[in-house]
Amino acid sequence: MIRKEKYESTIGALYRRNEKFLALSALLFLGSMIIGYFFSGIFAFYLENMVEGLRRAVIEGEIELNTLSIFSHNLRIALLIYGGGILLSIFTIILLVINGLFLGYFATTVPIGNFAILTIPHGIFEVPSIIIAGAAGFRLTSFLYRLFYNLNNTHFQGSIIDKMVYSFRENLPELEESLLLLGISIVLLFIAAIIEANLTLPWAEYVLRTL
Repeated sequence: MIRKEKYESTIGALYRRNEKFLALSALLFLGSMIIGYFFSGIFAFYLENMVEGLRRAVIEGEIELNTLSIFSHNLRIALLIYGGGILLSIFTIILLVINGLFLGYFATTVPIGNFAILTIPHGIFEVPSIIIAGAAGFRLTSFLYRLFYNLNNTHFQGSIIDKMVYSFRENLPELEESLLLLGISIVLLFIAAIIEANLTLPWAEYVLRTL
């Protein structure tokens, strides 16, 4: 539990308090990405439809190659990953794995050099943002667990509503922490969207011409 008196605002302290959640989120996402790449044949039947759906969305204009459209698309994913924390992080885990598998599989559909050139500029912000969104979802689950656990394990006397209010106040810093992590994820997503919409293609064209 995060106690108010121990609540620190520095990035280093934020990382230390959520190190396990960040590590778990990174393991699920990056591990799935590696599996999706090296075992693409196993998942081709399922993931090819996702790849084609993404391409179709771009061609038909559902996803436009501008900052707002890219940001909105990725924001929905981040919010779903975070919101999965409401249900014991089951959907958080599923979404991290699916997105990791998709990215790894997608890397096999184009030359790996081109994939790296086209994804690294914005990926250095987008990938951490997804991992942080996953950690935020896990922290949300932790908050809800402690919120309801404390109802039956608190010395506070009163009605169930009074106990709920008391438990909520006691664990509020943990909810605030999850929202802080989500906020950081959203900021990183916005930076990634700016780069992807305005810099990635010119950068890729320059590098490919140079090579």
